[in-house]
Amino acid sequence: MNITIAGAGTMGRDIAAQLCRKGHDVTIIDKNNEVLNNAVRSMDVIGYCGNCISPQVLKESEIHAAKVFIAATGSDETNLISCLLAEKAGAEHTIALLRDPDYSPDTNIWKESLGLSLAIHPDYVTAEEIYRVLQFPAASHLEIFPDSQLELLTFRIPPNSKLDNVALRDLTKIAGQRVLICTIEREGTYMIPDGTSVLKSGDMVALTGEPDNLHHFFLSAGLYKKPVQNVLILGGSRSAVYLYQLLENTGVKVTIIENNPDRCEYLSERLRKADIICADGTAISVLQENGIRTADSFIAMTGSDENNIILSLYAQNSGVSKIVTKVKNDKFSKLLKDVLPESSLSPLRLVTQRVEGYVRGLEHASGKSRIEALYYLGNQKVTATQYLVGSKNRCIGRSLAEMKLKHGVLLGSVTRGKEHIVPDGHTVLMPEDRVIIISTDPKIHELDDILA
Repeated sequence: MNITIAGAGTMGRDIAAQLCRKGHDVTIIDKNNEVLNNAVRSMDVIGYCGNCISPQVLKESEIHAAKVFIAATGSDETNLISCLLAEKAGAEHTIALLRDPDYSPDTNIWKESLGLSLAIHPDYVTAEEIYRVLQFPAASHLEIFPDSQLELLTFRIPPNSKLDNVALRDLTKIAGQRVLICTIEREGTYMIPDGTSVLKSGDMVALTGEPDNLHHFFLSAGLYKKPVQNVLILGGSRSAVYLYQLLENTGVKVTIIENNPDRCEYLSERLRKADIICADGTAISVLQENGIRTADSFIAMTGSDENNIILSLYAQNSGVSKIVTKVKNDKFSKLLKDVLPESSLSPLRLVTQRVEGYVRGLEHASGKSRIEALYYLGNQKVTATQYLVGSKNRCIGRSLAEMKLKHGVLLGSVTRGKEHIVPDGHTVLMPEDRVIIISTDPKIHELDDILA
């Protein structure tokens, strides 16, 4: 697929790298020749130096041949205008990254007015991810599949847990709920389990289920944690503003520590119910004075990965039960997996995942399955993909027992209308079913690819 990306900054390069790895033909436009050359040298992409809001530049970069145009520059206005021009010049689909809160993610006005295929707000996506794990603190990450009332949740099995040494076939005896264990990560190795697989303390486990079943599962397993009530946020970024807005009507007490006086004044005017502390949050004394030892959640979201990590470790030593650490550099995400048993998140990865999910959804022929959501598990080694079953899928009308699935593939769940089905050997797929496929096989691109 031909894909053109405007912007060779960090976000644009990361999106380009992921799409290149998936075999797409990528062109990058940027007016900074040095930045563009760095991108071209590090990836198998075509570079075009110029201004992406120039109709002539778009024409010369052959934008008319692009299946997808992605605007990922540092300017919202440039992204919106370039998407409009790209669509007029013949690009079939346009995606814009928007950061200014004035281009609110709560409304589709910009998407509808300019004909955008997709608008992604990186700061809101980050806040939304944090909000979800604060509502379910036992989870490290939590994703919601669209239109299926299912959640995908990851958590680590603690020492001395009821789940330690439990075979999956005996899981209902312990927890008594209809949930499905999708993946187990143990010492860096990821596996898709079967009924004979045995859980161990220290395992990072991903499971799916309906929200009520997940809630009761964690209660039965002795792992449930109450939603947080007292949140201490380090850094008054746009993501912090969005997170406060999501928490505003939940009764949660929010304190934000920010060291820029002008930013503090802005936050005080906009976030009336939050406690805004104008101070250097990297100072231990400031954290102590503002309740680090009584907070039940600490969110580190400054612009410095190093500060976020160090202060998250301090919060952990101070007894904070739920810690979320924002990191920009992916190498730190890997480090945190071993150092902090809590949640770390990368806005870069969240945005790239959404772009890839949309692009993959365009790859299938009419009548075949359609991708509705794509999530990564296990450092991108495992995918959880929701498909809408099409009328021409070969999987239709065959029981799961009759299907021969490829190695490393699991049919995680089936949603039929409002009915949620935990699949077994008798399950038969029908058109319009929503199915979740868990896979370690990178060659699974559409639903029929699961068949051996």
